[in-house]
Amino acid sequence: MSRTLPDREVKKLIGSLLLGGDEQYLNPNGIELRLGANVRFDSTGEEKQLSDGLFLKVNPGETVIVSSFEKLDFSKESVQKIYPGKMIMGIITPTTTMMREGILQVTTKVDAGFRGLLNWGFRNSSTKEFVIQYREPIFKLTLFLLDENEVPEVPYGEGDRHTYQDTAGIRLSSRRIPAQIPKKSIVASSFEKLDPIKHLSEAGYPFNHISTELVGLQGKWEIVSSDIRVLKDQFQRQSDLLSAKIVEETRSISGRLDEFKETFIDKVESLFQKKFFWVTSVLIAALGIMGAVYKYLEAKNVGINKILTAAIIGSASAVSIK
Repeated sequence: MSRTLPDREVKKLIGSLLLGGDEQYLNPNGIELRLGANVRFDSTGEEKQLSDGLFLKVNPGETVIVSSFEKLDFSKESVQKIYPGKMIMGIITPTTTMMREGILQVTTKVDAGFRGLLNWGFRNSSTKEFVIQYREPIFKLTLFLLDENEVPEVPYGEGDRHTYQDTAGIRLSSRRIPAQIPKKSIVASSFEKLDPIKHLSEAGYPFNHISTELVGLQGKWEIVSSDIRVLKDQFQRQSDLLSAKIVEETRSISGRLDEFKETFIDKVESLFQKKFFWVTSVLIAALGIMGAVYKYLEAKNVGINKILTAAIIGSASAVSIK
């Protein structure tokens, strides 16, 4: 029957099965493992490296995948050098310190036969930035010694689907699904049809906070929208009144212009007729006078040049008389 290894036995495994382990992080029934050099931010897909003196910052609502500082070697060959005929498996659990700071982690196991750096994820569910230093304890490892009848027939690393063996940094999920899945083959809830605000409220921080703000903004928007509608109606009424007034004034001006046009044309025509008759009369009179003068001068035997000069002077005098 398997048994949990106490701290005194876990201590003996440091440097062999727990490469890079530190005695100061021993627990009564296990050891705390520390934040390693590799980190991947799920939200952006960025992968970054940590080293001495550096700190990892995880924003509220952000999820990261990290590697352990310690390397585990639970391979059959290594374990049976210490425990002949037996193997070791482990359970990873969150530290209560992480829980107290709003960090959500899950419990998982390390199969017998695993070898490499551990990858583990956590999410900052608090409202504050979470900052942790490189090589700071991040989760607990509890070890179980398996009896001969509990040793797996195929230890981890010897099966075709054991794709995480010898992990050296961050290894992405090996799960694969078809690129094109027919819609009829998808079984899902009506979650996508829910109100987007409800989506946000159920997604946790900071999305639930955004949802609350959106609800508040929606109420304010309804008030503003109502005020805008009132202003729009008032503007429309004023616009209609102004348009009617412009049409009325345009018609009035057009009428006055027509009246002025008719009056102006009548006056011009009347003046033209008067002037025309006056000029015609003057010309007729001038011609008569010129004829008489011509006859008179001709009778007196006056020369033609003198007659023309006298005719011009006489015509000019006649035209200047009103």
